[in-house]
Amino acid sequence: MTLDPETPARVAVVGAGLSGLRAAWRLSRAGFDVVVYEARAAIGGRAGGAWQAGHWMDASWPVLDARNAVLLRWAIELGLGDDMLPLRPVQPNLWRGGRAHAVEPTSLRGAAWTPGWPILQTAKLLRWPRLMTRYAAQLDARAPERAADLDFRSVRDHVELYFGRSALDLWLTPELQTSYGDSVEDLSRVALLQYAKARGLGGWRPGLAGLPRRPLFDLAQAAGEGLRIFRETTVRRIDEEPSGGFRIEAVDADGLRSEADYDAVVSALPASEASRVASSLLTTAERDFFAAARERPVVCLAVALEAVAGRAPQEIRFARGDASPVASFVVEPGQHLGRSPEGQSQIVACLRDAASERWLREADDVVEKTVLRALARAQPGLEEQVLETRLTRARVPFFEVGAYRRLARFDRVQRDRRDLGRRLYFAGDHFAGAGFEAAILSGDRAADALLADQRA
Repeated sequence: MTLDPETPARVAVVGAGLSGLRAAWRLSRAGFDVVVYEARAAIGGRAGGAWQAGHWMDASWPVLDARNAVLLRWAIELGLGDDMLPLRPVQPNLWRGGRAHAVEPTSLRGAAWTPGWPILQTAKLLRWPRLMTRYAAQLDARAPERAADLDFRSVRDHVELYFGRSALDLWLTPELQTSYGDSVEDLSRVALLQYAKARGLGGWRPGLAGLPRRPLFDLAQAAGEGLRIFRETTVRRIDEEPSGGFRIEAVDADGLRSEADYDAVVSALPASEASRVASSLLTTAERDFFAAARERPVVCLAVALEAVAGRAPQEIRFARGDASPVASFVVEPGQHLGRSPEGQSQIVACLRDAASERWLREADDVVEKTVLRALARAQPGLEEQVLETRLTRARVPFFEVGAYRRLARFDRVQRDRRDLGRRLYFAGDHFAGAGFEAAILSGDRAADALLADQRA
Protein backbone atom coordinates (compact mmCIF):
# COMPACT_ATOMS: atom_id res chain seq x y z
CA MET A 1 0.00 0.00 0.00
CA THR A 2 1.29 3.48 -0.91
CA LEU A 3 0.43 6.27 1.50
CA ASP A 4 -1.01 9.45 -0.05
CA PRO A 5 1.27 12.34 1.02
CA GLU A 6 -1.59 14.80 0.49
CA THR A 7 -4.04 13.09 2.87
CA PRO A 8 -3.34 12.56 6.61
CA ALA A 9 -3.01 8.81 7.02
CA ARG A 10 -4.79 7.06 9.88
CA VAL A 11 -2.24 5.27 12.03
CA ALA A 12 -2.87 2.93 14.95
CA VAL A 13 -0.17 2.56 17.60
CA VAL A 14 -0.68 -0.54 19.71
CA GLY A 15 0.94 -0.17 23.12
CA ALA A 16 1.50 3.00 25.15
CA GLY A 17 4.85 2.31 26.72
CA LEU A 18 7.57 4.84 25.99
CA SER A 19 8.34 3.35 22.56
CA GLY A 20 4.69 3.46 21.49
CA LEU A 21 4.16 6.94 22.92
CA ARG A 22 7.29 8.23 21.20
CA ALA A 23 6.17 6.85 17.82
CA ALA A 24 2.64 8.23 18.29
CA TRP A 25 3.94 11.65 19.40
CA ARG A 26 6.31 11.89 16.43
CA LEU A 27 3.66 10.83 13.92
CA SER A 28 1.02 13.13 15.36
CA ARG A 29 3.41 16.08 15.09
CA ALA A 30 4.06 15.09 11.46
CA GLY A 31 0.35 15.42 10.69
CA PHE A 32 -0.86 11.82 10.90
CA ASP A 33 -4.24 10.97 12.42
CA VAL A 34 -3.00 8.78 15.30
CA VAL A 35 -4.96 6.50 17.62
CA VAL A 36 -3.23 4.66 20.49
CA TYR A 37 -4.48 1.42 22.08
CA GLU A 38 -3.31 0.50 25.59
CA ALA A 39 -4.45 -2.61 27.44
CA ARG A 40 -3.73 -1.14 30.88
CA ALA A 41 -5.41 1.73 32.66
CA ALA A 42 -2.13 3.68 32.86
CA ILE A 43 0.25 4.57 30.06
CA GLY A 44 4.05 4.64 30.27
CA GLY A 45 4.86 0.93 30.65
CA ARG A 46 8.00 0.47 32.75
CA ALA A 47 8.06 4.21 33.48
CA GLY A 48 5.02 3.67 35.68
CA GLY A 49 4.70 3.55 39.43
CA ALA A 50 2.46 4.99 42.13
CA TRP A 51 2.41 7.72 44.78
CA GLN A 52 2.34 6.22 48.27
CA ALA A 53 2.71 8.23 51.48
CA GLY A 54 4.03 11.16 49.45
CA HIS A 55 6.70 9.04 47.74
CA TRP A 56 6.87 8.12 44.07
CA MET A 57 7.33 4.34 44.13
CA ASP A 58 9.00 3.29 40.87
CA ALA A 59 8.01 0.13 39.02
CA SER A 60 11.53 -0.32 37.61
CA TRP A 61 15.11 0.84 38.00
CA PRO A 62 14.94 4.67 38.00
CA VAL A 63 18.56 5.73 37.40
CA LEU A 64 19.17 7.47 34.08
CA ASP A 65 22.32 8.52 32.25
CA ALA A 66 23.32 12.07 31.40
CA ARG A 67 24.11 10.80 27.88
CA ASN A 68 20.46 9.77 27.34
CA ALA A 69 20.27 12.69 24.92
CA VAL A 70 17.01 11.77 23.16
CA LEU A 71 15.10 11.17 26.40
CA LEU A 72 16.36 14.35 28.05
CA ARG A 73 15.70 16.43 24.95
CA TRP A 74 12.18 14.99 24.76
CA ALA A 75 11.54 16.06 28.36
CA ILE A 76 12.55 19.60 27.40
CA GLU A 77 10.37 19.54 24.27
CA LEU A 78 7.42 18.45 26.42
CA GLY A 79 7.98 21.37 28.78
CA LEU A 80 9.33 19.27 31.66
CA GLY A 81 12.93 20.44 31.59
CA ASP A 82 12.60 22.69 34.64
CA ASP A 83 10.80 19.99 36.65
CA MET A 84 12.90 16.92 35.80
CA LEU A 85 16.35 18.33 35.05
CA PRO A 86 19.19 18.52 35.76
CA LEU A 87 19.54 14.94 36.92
CA ARG A 88 20.50 14.44 40.56
CA PRO A 89 23.95 12.80 40.43
CA VAL A 90 24.13 9.31 41.91
CA GLN A 91 27.36 8.10 43.53
CA PRO A 92 28.02 4.41 42.75
CA ASN A 93 29.39 2.18 45.51
CA LEU A 94 30.57 -1.43 45.55
CA TRP A 95 29.71 -3.49 48.62
CA ARG A 96 32.80 -5.42 49.63
CA GLY A 97 34.33 -6.50 52.91
CA GLY A 98 31.24 -5.58 54.89
CA ARG A 99 30.99 -1.97 53.75
CA ALA A 100 30.21 0.24 50.76
CA HIS A 101 33.19 1.63 48.84
CA ALA A 102 32.70 4.64 46.58
CA VAL A 103 33.80 3.69 43.05
CA GLU A 104 34.12 5.43 39.69
CA PRO A 105 33.27 2.66 37.22
CA THR A 106 32.84 4.84 34.15
CA SER A 107 36.59 5.46 33.75
CA LEU A 108 39.42 2.97 33.31
CA ARG A 109 41.35 4.62 36.14
CA GLY A 110 38.30 4.21 38.35
CA ALA A 111 37.95 0.56 37.35
CA ALA A 112 41.57 -0.09 38.33
CA TRP A 113 40.91 1.40 41.77
CA THR A 114 37.93 -0.86 42.43
CA PRO A 115 38.34 -2.58 45.82
CA GLY A 116 39.77 -6.07 45.34
CA TRP A 117 41.19 -5.35 41.88
CA PRO A 118 44.43 -7.32 41.31
CA ILE A 119 47.20 -4.91 40.40
CA LEU A 120 48.63 -7.41 37.89
CA GLN A 121 45.46 -7.18 35.79
CA THR A 122 45.50 -3.40 35.51
CA ALA A 123 47.55 -3.38 32.29
CA LYS A 124 44.83 -5.39 30.56
CA LEU A 125 42.53 -2.37 30.76
CA LEU A 126 44.67 -0.72 28.07
CA ARG A 127 42.96 -3.08 25.62
CA TRP A 128 39.59 -1.41 26.24
CA PRO A 129 39.96 1.70 24.02
CA ARG A 130 41.52 -0.35 21.21
CA LEU A 131 38.63 -2.82 21.23
CA MET A 132 36.00 -0.08 21.39
CA THR A 133 37.65 1.70 18.45
CA ARG A 134 37.73 -1.55 16.49
CA TYR A 135 34.02 -2.20 17.02
CA ALA A 136 32.71 1.39 16.99
CA ALA A 137 31.47 1.39 13.37
CA GLN A 138 29.23 -1.61 14.07
CA LEU A 139 27.65 -0.17 17.22
CA ASP A 140 24.54 1.89 16.53
CA ALA A 141 21.94 2.47 19.24
CA ARG A 142 19.26 3.04 16.59
CA ALA A 143 20.12 -0.14 14.67
CA PRO A 144 21.67 -2.67 17.08
CA GLU A 145 21.44 -5.44 14.44
CA ARG A 146 24.43 -3.86 12.69
CA ALA A 147 26.59 -5.58 15.30
CA ALA A 148 25.36 -9.04 14.25
CA ASP A 149 28.85 -10.10 13.15
CA LEU A 150 30.09 -9.59 16.74
CA ASP A 151 27.30 -11.71 18.22
CA PHE A 152 29.15 -14.98 18.77
CA ARG A 153 30.62 -14.55 22.25
CA SER A 154 29.08 -14.00 25.68
CA VAL A 155 29.92 -11.14 28.03
CA ARG A 156 31.66 -13.56 30.37
CA ASP A 157 33.83 -15.02 27.61
CA HIS A 158 34.66 -11.61 26.15
CA VAL A 159 35.56 -9.97 29.46
CA GLU A 160 37.53 -12.88 30.88
CA LEU A 161 39.46 -13.23 27.62
CA TYR A 162 40.52 -9.60 27.33
CA PHE A 163 40.40 -8.18 30.86
CA GLY A 164 40.37 -11.03 33.38
CA ARG A 165 37.92 -12.46 35.89
CA SER A 166 38.11 -9.50 38.28
CA ALA A 167 36.87 -7.14 35.57
CA LEU A 168 33.84 -9.37 35.15
CA ASP A 169 33.04 -9.80 38.85
CA LEU A 170 33.94 -6.38 40.27
CA TRP A 171 33.46 -3.95 37.41
CA LEU A 172 31.37 -4.90 34.39
CA THR A 173 28.73 -7.27 35.80
CA PRO A 174 27.83 -4.78 38.58
CA GLU A 175 27.75 -2.06 35.92
CA LEU A 176 25.43 -4.02 33.61
CA GLN A 177 23.15 -5.80 36.04
CA THR A 178 20.39 -3.21 36.44
CA SER A 179 20.09 -2.93 32.64
CA TYR A 180 20.76 -6.42 31.31
CA GLY A 181 20.81 -8.62 34.40
CA ASP A 182 23.68 -10.64 35.80
CA SER A 183 23.38 -13.77 33.62
CA VAL A 184 26.58 -12.82 31.84
CA GLU A 185 27.27 -16.44 30.88
CA ASP A 186 24.55 -16.18 28.23
CA LEU A 187 24.30 -12.43 27.59
CA SER A 188 25.73 -11.41 24.21
CA ARG A 189 28.85 -9.30 24.31
CA VAL A 190 27.07 -6.97 21.87
CA ALA A 191 24.88 -5.87 24.79
CA LEU A 192 28.01 -4.85 26.72
CA LEU A 193 29.55 -3.10 23.72
CA GLN A 194 26.33 -1.20 22.96
CA TYR A 195 26.00 -0.20 26.61
CA ALA A 196 29.65 0.89 26.80
CA LYS A 197 29.40 3.06 23.68
CA ALA A 198 26.08 4.61 24.73
CA ARG A 199 27.40 5.52 28.18
CA GLY A 200 30.94 6.35 27.14
CA LEU A 201 32.19 3.68 29.52
CA GLY A 202 35.97 3.80 29.74
CA GLY A 203 36.12 6.85 27.45
CA TRP A 204 37.19 10.43 27.93
CA ARG A 205 33.65 11.74 28.44
CA PRO A 206 31.61 9.05 30.17
CA GLY A 207 27.97 9.58 31.06
CA LEU A 208 27.12 10.35 34.67
CA ALA A 209 24.32 8.45 36.38
CA GLY A 210 21.50 10.46 37.86
CA LEU A 211 17.90 10.48 39.03
CA PRO A 212 15.20 12.66 37.44
CA ARG A 213 13.84 15.20 39.89
CA ARG A 214 10.28 14.18 39.09
CA PRO A 215 8.88 10.76 38.08
CA LEU A 216 9.60 9.68 34.52
CA PHE A 217 5.90 8.86 34.43
CA ASP A 218 5.32 12.62 34.10
CA LEU A 219 7.06 12.45 30.71
CA ALA A 220 4.71 9.68 29.59
CA GLN A 221 1.71 11.68 30.73
CA ALA A 222 2.90 14.80 28.92
CA ALA A 223 3.57 12.81 25.73
CA GLY A 224 0.05 11.38 25.91
CA GLU A 225 -1.63 14.77 26.14
CA GLY A 226 -3.28 15.59 22.83
CA LEU A 227 -3.14 11.96 21.65
CA ARG A 228 -6.29 9.91 21.27
CA ILE A 229 -5.63 6.97 23.61
CA PHE A 230 -8.03 4.10 24.23
CA ARG A 231 -7.01 2.86 27.68
CA GLU A 232 -7.97 -0.54 29.05
CA THR A 233 -8.54 -1.60 25.47
CA THR A 234 -6.88 -4.80 24.30
CA VAL A 235 -6.18 -5.35 20.62
CA ARG A 236 -7.29 -8.86 19.73
CA ARG A 237 -6.05 -9.03 16.15
CA ILE A 238 -4.73 -7.00 13.24
CA ASP A 239 -5.80 -8.07 9.76
CA GLU A 240 -4.94 -6.74 6.33
CA GLU A 241 -7.87 -5.46 4.28
CA PRO A 242 -8.25 -6.70 0.68
CA SER A 243 -8.48 -3.08 -0.51
CA GLY A 244 -5.39 -2.04 1.45
CA GLY A 245 -4.78 -0.91 4.99
CA PHE A 246 -5.56 -2.77 8.19
CA ARG A 247 -8.51 -3.61 10.38
CA ILE A 248 -8.01 -3.71 14.14
CA GLU A 249 -10.32 -5.67 16.39
CA ALA A 250 -10.25 -4.60 20.03
CA VAL A 251 -12.19 -5.13 23.24
CA ASP A 252 -12.46 -2.70 26.17
CA ALA A 253 -12.64 -3.29 29.93
CA ASP A 254 -16.44 -3.75 29.75
CA GLY A 255 -16.12 -6.42 27.08
CA LEU A 256 -17.36 -4.13 24.32
CA ARG A 257 -15.89 -5.19 20.98
CA SER A 258 -14.93 -2.66 18.32
CA GLU A 259 -13.35 -2.59 14.88
CA ALA A 260 -11.61 0.23 13.03
CA ASP A 261 -9.63 0.66 9.80
CA TYR A 262 -6.18 2.23 9.51
CA ASP A 263 -3.66 2.96 6.77
CA ALA A 264 -0.70 1.86 8.88
CA VAL A 265 -0.02 0.20 12.22
CA VAL A 266 2.86 0.49 14.70
CA SER A 267 3.01 -2.47 17.07
CA ALA A 268 4.83 -1.53 20.29
CA LEU A 269 4.04 -4.70 22.22
CA PRO A 270 6.15 -7.40 23.90
CA ALA A 271 7.31 -10.08 21.48
CA SER A 272 4.71 -12.71 22.34
CA GLU A 273 1.84 -10.21 22.15
CA ALA A 274 3.12 -8.67 18.91
CA SER A 275 3.19 -12.11 17.31
CA ARG A 276 -0.26 -13.04 18.55
CA VAL A 277 -2.19 -9.96 17.44
CA ALA A 278 -0.50 -9.75 14.01
CA SER A 279 -0.36 -13.48 13.37
CA SER A 280 -2.29 -13.35 10.08
CA LEU A 281 0.18 -10.79 8.66
CA LEU A 282 3.48 -12.41 9.57
CA THR A 283 5.81 -14.47 7.44
CA THR A 284 7.29 -17.69 8.79
CA ALA A 285 10.60 -15.91 9.42
CA GLU A 286 8.84 -13.26 11.50
CA ARG A 287 6.96 -15.83 13.55
CA ASP A 288 10.23 -17.66 14.17
CA PHE A 289 11.84 -14.43 15.37
CA PHE A 290 9.09 -13.72 17.89
CA ALA A 291 8.99 -17.34 19.06
CA ALA A 292 12.75 -17.29 19.75
CA ALA A 293 12.71 -14.00 21.69
CA ARG A 294 13.87 -14.62 25.26
CA GLU A 295 12.93 -12.71 28.37
CA ARG A 296 14.36 -12.48 31.86
CA PRO A 297 12.42 -11.89 35.09
CA VAL A 298 12.81 -8.59 36.93
CA VAL A 299 11.67 -8.02 40.50
CA CYS A 300 12.02 -4.55 42.01
CA LEU A 301 11.11 -3.34 45.49
CA ALA A 302 10.49 0.35 46.21
CA VAL A 303 10.71 1.33 49.89
CA ALA A 304 9.58 4.62 51.43
CA LEU A 305 11.58 5.53 54.54
CA GLU A 306 10.68 8.00 57.26
CA ALA A 307 14.26 9.14 57.86
CA VAL A 308 16.85 10.87 55.70
CA ALA A 309 19.52 8.52 54.37
CA GLY A 310 22.53 10.67 53.54
CA ARG A 311 22.80 13.97 51.69
CA ALA A 312 23.01 12.77 48.09
CA PRO A 313 21.68 9.78 46.13
CA GLN A 314 23.83 6.65 46.44
CA GLU A 315 23.81 3.39 44.51
CA ILE A 316 25.05 0.25 46.25
CA ARG A 317 26.15 -2.57 43.94
CA PHE A 318 26.90 -6.12 44.96
CA ALA A 319 29.74 -7.87 43.17
CA ARG A 320 29.10 -10.93 41.06
CA GLY A 321 29.26 -13.92 43.38
CA ASP A 322 28.08 -12.03 46.46
CA ALA A 323 25.46 -13.98 48.41
CA SER A 324 22.95 -11.11 48.44
CA PRO A 325 19.75 -11.70 46.40
CA VAL A 326 19.87 -7.95 45.62
CA ALA A 327 21.92 -6.92 42.61
CA SER A 328 21.87 -3.18 43.27
CA PHE A 329 19.84 -0.60 45.14
CA VAL A 330 19.66 3.17 45.01
CA VAL A 331 19.01 5.39 48.04
CA GLU A 332 17.40 8.76 47.27
CA PRO A 333 17.09 11.47 49.94
CA GLY A 334 13.92 13.54 49.61
CA GLN A 335 13.75 17.09 48.35
CA HIS A 336 11.17 19.86 47.99
CA LEU A 337 8.66 19.00 45.23
CA GLY A 338 10.68 15.89 44.43
CA ARG A 339 10.03 12.18 44.15
CA SER A 340 10.35 11.83 47.91
CA PRO A 341 9.43 14.40 50.61
CA GLU A 342 12.04 16.50 52.36
CA GLY A 343 13.17 14.87 55.59
CA GLN A 344 12.49 11.38 54.26
CA SER A 345 14.05 9.09 51.67
CA GLN A 346 13.39 6.04 49.57
CA ILE A 347 15.09 2.99 48.14
CA VAL A 348 14.60 1.09 44.89
CA ALA A 349 16.18 -2.36 44.89
CA CYS A 350 16.68 -4.59 41.84
CA LEU A 351 17.10 -8.33 42.45
CA ARG A 352 19.47 -10.73 40.79
CA ASP A 353 18.15 -12.81 37.89
CA ALA A 354 18.13 -16.06 39.87
CA ALA A 355 16.31 -14.49 42.82
CA SER A 356 13.80 -12.81 40.49
CA GLU A 357 13.06 -16.13 38.80
CA ARG A 358 12.73 -17.92 42.12
CA TRP A 359 10.39 -15.30 43.59
CA LEU A 360 8.40 -14.41 40.50
CA ARG A 361 5.31 -16.16 41.90
CA GLU A 362 6.12 -16.06 45.62
CA ALA A 363 3.75 -14.17 47.94
CA ASP A 364 4.52 -10.43 48.07
CA ASP A 365 5.00 -10.31 51.85
CA VAL A 366 7.52 -13.15 51.75
CA VAL A 367 9.59 -11.46 49.04
CA GLU A 368 9.41 -8.07 50.72
CA LYS A 369 10.60 -9.39 54.08
CA THR A 370 13.50 -11.25 52.46
CA VAL A 371 14.58 -8.23 50.42
CA LEU A 372 14.32 -5.88 53.42
CA ARG A 373 16.56 -8.21 55.43
CA ALA A 374 19.08 -8.21 52.56
CA LEU A 375 18.99 -4.41 52.37
CA ALA A 376 19.45 -4.11 56.13
CA ARG A 377 22.83 -5.73 55.70
CA ALA A 378 24.01 -2.52 54.00
CA GLN A 379 21.51 -0.14 55.67
CA PRO A 380 21.31 -1.11 59.37
CA GLY A 381 18.06 -0.14 61.06
CA LEU A 382 16.22 0.15 57.75
CA GLU A 383 13.41 -2.21 58.75
CA GLU A 384 12.32 0.12 61.57
CA GLN A 385 12.07 3.11 59.18
CA VAL A 386 9.79 1.60 56.52
CA LEU A 387 6.64 3.58 55.73
CA GLU A 388 5.46 1.83 52.56
CA THR A 389 6.68 -0.77 50.11
CA ARG A 390 5.76 -1.56 46.52
CA LEU A 391 6.83 -4.79 44.84
CA THR A 392 6.74 -5.10 41.06
CA ARG A 393 7.35 -8.12 38.87
CA ALA A 394 7.95 -8.05 35.15
CA ARG A 395 9.67 -9.81 32.27
CA VAL A 396 11.96 -7.86 29.97
CA PRO A 397 13.89 -8.86 26.82
CA PHE A 398 17.11 -10.79 27.27
CA PHE A 399 19.75 -10.45 24.57
CA GLU A 400 21.52 -13.78 24.65
CA VAL A 401 24.25 -14.79 22.20
CA GLY A 402 22.54 -14.99 18.81
CA ALA A 403 19.81 -12.41 19.56
CA TYR A 404 21.43 -9.72 17.42
CA ARG A 405 21.88 -12.09 14.48
CA ARG A 406 18.15 -12.80 14.68
CA LEU A 407 17.50 -9.05 14.77
CA ALA A 408 19.52 -8.65 11.56
CA ARG A 409 17.48 -11.36 9.80
CA PHE A 410 14.24 -9.82 11.06
CA ASP A 411 15.29 -6.39 9.78
CA ARG A 412 15.95 -7.79 6.29
CA VAL A 413 12.45 -9.30 6.25
CA GLN A 414 10.95 -5.99 7.37
CA ARG A 415 12.64 -4.15 4.53
CA ASP A 416 11.36 -6.71 2.03
CA ARG A 417 7.79 -6.42 3.32
CA ARG A 418 7.92 -2.64 3.28
CA ASP A 419 9.15 -2.72 -0.33
CA LEU A 420 6.05 -4.78 -1.14
CA GLY A 421 3.82 -2.14 0.43
CA ARG A 422 3.10 -3.56 3.89
CA ARG A 423 2.77 -0.67 6.33
CA LEU A 424 3.17 -2.60 9.56
CA TYR A 425 6.00 -1.46 11.83
CA PHE A 426 7.42 -2.83 15.07
CA ALA A 427 8.87 -1.02 18.08
CA GLY A 428 9.80 -1.97 21.63
CA ASP A 429 12.61 -3.08 23.92
CA HIS A 430 13.22 -6.38 22.11
CA PHE A 431 14.27 -4.46 18.97
CA ALA A 432 16.50 -1.94 20.71
CA GLY A 433 17.98 -2.89 24.09
CA ALA A 434 17.53 -2.21 27.75
CA GLY A 435 16.63 1.13 29.26
CA PHE A 436 14.26 4.00 28.58
CA GLU A 437 16.53 5.62 25.99
CA ALA A 438 16.56 2.43 23.90
CA ALA A 439 12.76 2.21 24.04
CA ILE A 440 12.43 5.81 22.83
CA LEU A 441 14.93 5.23 20.03
CA SER A 442 12.89 2.22 18.94
CA GLY A 443 9.78 4.38 18.70
CA ASP A 444 11.78 6.91 16.70
CA ARG A 445 12.91 4.22 14.30
CA ALA A 446 9.36 3.02 13.62
CA ALA A 447 8.17 6.60 13.05
CA ASP A 448 11.10 7.33 10.75
CA ALA A 449 10.33 4.22 8.67
CA LEU A 450 6.68 5.20 8.26
CA LEU A 451 7.60 8.77 7.35
CA ALA A 452 10.11 7.50 4.77
CA ASP A 453 7.47 5.24 3.22
CA GLN A 454 5.05 8.15 2.97
CA ARG A 455 7.62 10.20 1.08
CA ALA A 456 8.62 7.32 -1.24
